Amino acid sequence: MKGHCDFFQSPKSFPYIPGGDLSGTVYEADDGSRFRKGDKVFVMFELPRPMNALAEYCVVKESLVELAPDSASFAEASCLTSSALSAWNASRRYVKAGSRVLILGGSGGVGTFLIQLAKNAGASYIAATSSDKDLVLSLGADRAVDYTSENWYEIDEFKNDPFDVIFDLGVGKRKAWNEAKRAKVLKNGWRGGKYCSFSGDEPEMKIHNLSQAISFMMKLQCRSAWTSVWRFVPKYTWHGQDGLDLRAGDLAELARMLDKSEIKAVLDPASSSKFTVEAIKRGFHVMDKRRAHGKVVIEVNGED
Repeated sequence: MKGHCDFFQSPKSFPYIPGGDLSGTVYEADDGSRFRKGDKVFVMFELPRPMNALAEYCVVKESLVELAPDSASFAEASCLTSSALSAWNASRRYVKAGSRVLILGGSGGVGTFLIQLAKNAGASYIAATSSDKDLVLSLGADRAVDYTSENWYEIDEFKNDPFDVIFDLGVGKRKAWNEAKRAKVLKNGWRGGKYCSFSGDEPEMKIHNLSQAISFMMKLQCRSAWTSVWRFVPKYTWHGQDGLDLRAGDLAELARMLDKSEIKAVLDPASSSKFTVEAIKRGFHVMDKRRAHGKVVIEVNGED
């Protein structure tokens, strides 16, 4: 909403309705649809613009819709799309059985899912940075690092037994990548070490025109290319390019995992069951400060 990335995400017209992923009850479906009126569903926003969810009614593409599990609330089901999908894509691409994993930003919307999914994928050790150590430990992390009091790249344990992959969930900036190399807390390319960034060098991309978009992409693509060749440093990858790739069956599988308690949705305390201006402002404020502990959800009508 700040307009930092308006080249890709600016609304096509004004006024517009903010809000990204959603869940609710089908009111009307096209002829031939696999959904029926009254179905409980959850929906991923249409790329590249997260909008239209903060409303009583929303027209959506069927390819972005899936049946929600009966065991989940609407608020929990709404968490299952972009954040869970991004975490799952990262986990299944980069985490193998026995992997040692470090997650920078473990208590956010993506991080809370990534801890669980990495554990499910067979990671042997997971460390996560967060100011809420109890939360990340409860989700399966083996070590919680309070970034307000210690630097992950200075921990001797991590230097003595470096990680196979570091996931930077938009909190580390360029410094985190540099420190991972310098402190050798991440294995080099010869040993399969990978640094996976979700946002590039800055937590918030600032892209207002084509020139800035090309510059942003070229910088990350070049870094990925030279670290693929120069294996004395970890391999750098940018997850933002394909983090939200949605394949047939993905949303259904995430719903199954939630239903079977293989993952759980964490709601930030800023989430509200009241559809008020104050509640919405509070939710966006938490997201703006990048201090969410879980997903921020606003319930337009509440549970039926």
